[in-house]
Amino acid sequence: MVRWTRSARVASSGKFFEAIKWAKEIAEFDNKKYKVQVSVYMDSFGELGTIRWFIDFADLAALEKFMNRVMGDKEHRQKISPFADLFIQDSVYDTVMQSI
Repeated sequence: MVRWTRSARVASSGKFFEAIKWAKEIAEFDNKKYKVQVSVYMDSFGELGTIRWFIDFADLAALEKFMNRVMGDKEHRQKISPFADLFIQDSVYDTVMQSI
C-alpha cells in the first residue's frame, strides 16, 4: 500500500474557516470524480493551522495514474484555484509513503 499526503498551512487566521470548508469540498469532489477516498485532517498540536489530505493507493502505479488524471483535468484545476489565496505558498508539502 502507498499513502500520498499533502499538507499546507492556512494563510491567515481570517481565512481559517474558509480554508477548512474548501479543504473538505475539494476532498469530496475528488472522492466522487476519481473514485478515491480522500481524508482531510487538521493539526491539533504542533503546526496549528495545518491541513492535511491523505489518499491510499494499491501501489505507485495507481498513484501515478491518479496524479496524471488530476493534472490533466481542467475542472479540477478550476476547483483548486482558491488554494493560492487560502494557504501559504511555501508551506505546501507532499509525501509518499509505503506500508511496511
